[in-house]
Amino acid sequence: MNPSTHESNLSPDHDNDRVRIIPFGGCGEFGMNLTGYLFRDKLFVVDCGVMFPDPSKLGVDAIYPHIDPWFEQFGGVHAYLITHGHEDHIGALPYVLDRWPAPVYATPWTASLIESKFERRKVAGRFPVTRVSPGDRIQFEDVKIDWVPVNHSIPMASALLMDFDGKTVFHTGDFRIDFERQYEPPMDLSRIREIGDKGVDLLIADSTNSHRPGLGPSEFSVLGPLGDLMADTPGAVIITTFASNYWRVRSIANLCAKFGKKLLILGGGFEQAIRIGGELGFDPLPDGIMAPQDQVGLGNIPRDKLVVLASGSQGEWRSALSRLSNDEHRGFKVAPGDTVIFSSRIIPGNEKSVLWLMNNFQRRGVRVVTSRETPGIHVSGHAYRGEIKTLVEHVRPKTFIPMHGTFTHLDANESIISELGLDDTATLLMEDGDIVDLTSAGCEFSGRIEVETLYVDADSHASMTKDVLRERLRIGEGGCAFVTGVFDAGGSRWLRSPEIILQGIEFRPEEGHAGPVDKTLWLEEASMYVADAIVRLAAQQPGATPADIDEEARLTLRRLLFGSLNRKPQVFARVHCLG
Repeated sequence: MNPSTHESNLSPDHDNDRVRIIPFGGCGEFGMNLTGYLFRDKLFVVDCGVMFPDPSKLGVDAIYPHIDPWFEQFGGVHAYLITHGHEDHIGALPYVLDRWPAPVYATPWTASLIESKFERRKVAGRFPVTRVSPGDRIQFEDVKIDWVPVNHSIPMASALLMDFDGKTVFHTGDFRIDFERQYEPPMDLSRIREIGDKGVDLLIADSTNSHRPGLGPSEFSVLGPLGDLMADTPGAVIITTFASNYWRVRSIANLCAKFGKKLLILGGGFEQAIRIGGELGFDPLPDGIMAPQDQVGLGNIPRDKLVVLASGSQGEWRSALSRLSNDEHRGFKVAPGDTVIFSSRIIPGNEKSVLWLMNNFQRRGVRVVTSRETPGIHVSGHAYRGEIKTLVEHVRPKTFIPMHGTFTHLDANESIISELGLDDTATLLMEDGDIVDLTSAGCEFSGRIEVETLYVDADSHASMTKDVLRERLRIGEGGCAFVTGVFDAGGSRWLRSPEIILQGIEFRPEEGHAGPVDKTLWLEEASMYVADAIVRLAAQQPGATPADIDEEARLTLRRLLFGSLNRKPQVFARVHCLG
């Protein structure tokens, strides 16, 4: 079922029976997960993540929902409930909390990642994080939240069982069912069955792999293929994967111990994961496998006895892997005969960056192995279709809403209900901004809002609106021009003639001429045109304001540039007016 499209007033909700549910992100795209639950004037926010930009977003580090207009109507946030520690679920917290502070609740691993993020953003201590052990319950008056452990590609991931005074929602977050789980227990299906037996009004479930049939391979299964590559490689083995996947790091460390190899860690994300594991009492990595970087630099460790774990599987600029591919890393140099293993998938949008890395390595005589030709070296942390079916059969919800994925993924997930023949389970297909009300009578659409996005500047970490980003992109595509000068409005004369500065603009050859336009001559003529236009304006409009004069100068220069370039660069004018 699809929603109506009317706008809704989201002022504080005084209906004691209704739970209002709004996905602000993560429902219609991958990433940017942020869902609001409004109940009796209290807003509970589940996850608060970012989406990473495609290369067209110049100078943008991350994207997150622009929730300010709506959170203001709600009167702020009561609590943030975080399912796990991936960036698409926690990355927006420093920006959102700055405007809408409230307690944050998360499992210890997730809390450690959030606190480290706050330290890097220099806001440590401003936003306390409460640690919740997997399986614990937190109660907020008439709302109870259970953290239900699930399997995922990061430690201590949880689904949330939310009880709003008798109305229950099971929100999976990112999950999978891994029956061979090596380091954490498999997801407890008896606990899930128990939850279903008590009755679940609404199940909101991860759709990431809803189009992939059957059951996904276990995280444990990567040991064989990775071990075969380690054993058969004559040179050094360089492995890259997601730094958050502590289980993959542990598997690689165990393989090093098995094959008598040393492990060199290159990348702050891996170092952080190992540090957090130690702080939380996880089993330590095998003794004696770590390679001191100074010894590696001296060549004291044979290349065929060395495994390098390098961050940057998505081609991130200046990551350890990127620097290795450019021969710019001080701690280690690749050599012909080495092997680079991408134990990861390529996140959509990163294809060019990753292919660039691979090309660089191959130019250096390094073998590149990816999960495309050797599928077993990476497994997903998200449930395949068969695992989602198992979850649904155990929960048996009254209503099912897919989340986390593009519309195609949501649609594939919704179809699972009809495949299972669950005639008593209704389905709702939501996207960002759709509003669903859960009452004792069931779930129904009640409206829709438009959710804009904000863009994080890569250098300043300031948040930009879409208009600011659009202006930046226009400058990047077409260049920009500036006009300044000093004009005596009372005397209708220039005290300092207009000066025009062009940035990122070149002229095409004039028709009938092979050479380029003489830019110096063009600037002189353009300056005279702008000067004459302002004098005419002052004569025709004696009361012209400085803003009028700036706008006339801007439009005149813009018309001249369009006539010469057949395009419209960004043009800025600041004429100092006297008199």
